[in-house]
Amino acid sequence: MAWGSGSFKSCDSLLKRVEENDAKLVELVVLPMKTFGAAECDRLSAAIAHGQNTNLQTISASGHHIPPSSLKRFSSALTYQYQHAINGGITSVAIGSKDMGDEGAVELLGCLSAENGGLLKHLDLGWKNLGKQGFGAVGATFSRSKHMAHLDLSRNNNAGCEGVVSFCDAAKEIFGKGGIAFPALEQLNLTECNIGPVGMQALSDVLLSGECQDGKKRQQRIHLVLRSNLIGADGCPALAALSVEPMGQCSIGDEGITTISNAAVSNPCTGLMVLDISDNAITKDGAKKLAESLLVSWPDLVELNLAKNNVGSEGVASVMASLLGSEGANGNSKNSTLKNLDLTSTDCGVDGAKVALTSGGLTTLRLFNNHLGSGGFISIAPLLQGGHAAIEHLDLGGNSADEDAVVALLDSIANVKEGLVNKLAVLEIGGNTFGDKAAEALERLKRVWPKLDVAHDKPVREGEEEEEQD
Repeated sequence: MAWGSGSFKSCDSLLKRVEENDAKLVELVVLPMKTFGAAECDRLSAAIAHGQNTNLQTISASGHHIPPSSLKRFSSALTYQYQHAINGGITSVAIGSKDMGDEGAVELLGCLSAENGGLLKHLDLGWKNLGKQGFGAVGATFSRSKHMAHLDLSRNNNAGCEGVVSFCDAAKEIFGKGGIAFPALEQLNLTECNIGPVGMQALSDVLLSGECQDGKKRQQRIHLVLRSNLIGADGCPALAALSVEPMGQCSIGDEGITTISNAAVSNPCTGLMVLDISDNAITKDGAKKLAESLLVSWPDLVELNLAKNNVGSEGVASVMASLLGSEGANGNSKNSTLKNLDLTSTDCGVDGAKVALTSGGLTTLRLFNNHLGSGGFISIAPLLQGGHAAIEHLDLGGNSADEDAVVALLDSIANVKEGLVNKLAVLEIGGNTFGDKAAEALERLKRVWPKLDVAHDKPVREGEEEEEQD
């Protein structure tokens, strides 16, 4: 009965530990294969509401269908715990399935709303099929919360701009009373919520408005995650104002990255360490505008992700020219903080790869899937003689180089260059032909650089491909 209705699927032992106030049970994790429905949720709620448990801090039960009536009882239990000042308390919750919908969200937050979300610091409502009403309930519940720090509303595709506007409207009334909406919020995840320019403007209006009674504005920037939304160029002024990261797959294009770059020049993005603008239809023109802003406007930027933007070799050259350590760089006018650069699928070509490899400032460089081919590997091999003076992690995977080219690359790295202190520690060459000759070249390299980690495909020996095709 291990996979039936017996003990394997039962949550009885877990719930008994909750009811007995097991001091070691601080985090309750209900795995997807367990049975956790209305009855189990009600039992958990009763233990919390009756004060039986004072040690539990985290409840993780996502993926289980809980009816609205049980979510309401759960909300009541959390509210009771807050109102009766029980020592400790539950601060992190992930509960329900994609069937929750607006009705379930309203019930889950109903009682908590009167207490500004109670003790909750972390709430995961990702992929819960929330729309306008559900988002509004979240905004109304936590807009005044002094505890809510991490809020996950991702993958709620029905929300759209209407849902985000509802979320923001519910918080607006606080401004008339002197305060900041979501005063403790550190991270808001709105990935895949179908948000456009109107929703972005609403977020900007709420999150950048208001001030405390002492006249001070929000002290720390909210980490706003907006991947895979149809923000477009029209939404980029709000993106720039909010210093959003990451913003991959947001359809911002050259016009959008120009808006963001210009805004950064006017108001440098202090504190932003990672900029993810991958898969945004940015070309060499957009890359040039970004490069201009890199000179002075991103003082703390460590990582830049340009993957899946067709910036080409010209775009890469523009970016590299702005970095300290590039050939011909004037140290007083270059970006000295950027260390990690992702150029995956940017059509950078051999010329772009060579420019990137000549940088003395990068420590991680990804050139995956740039159609370098055999000629590209042979062209860049001299730049890697004896390793690299700065780059520690180099990804050359997915470039369809033949085995002779791979051998040439490995042998070049193994050929110690006088005066060069090699920093290369990880080399990725999967997605390029790797057979017996390459394996022998790798052995030669390992004798020179035994600590160098080389990731490659399983060796393909002569005749194996033909056998697989038979």
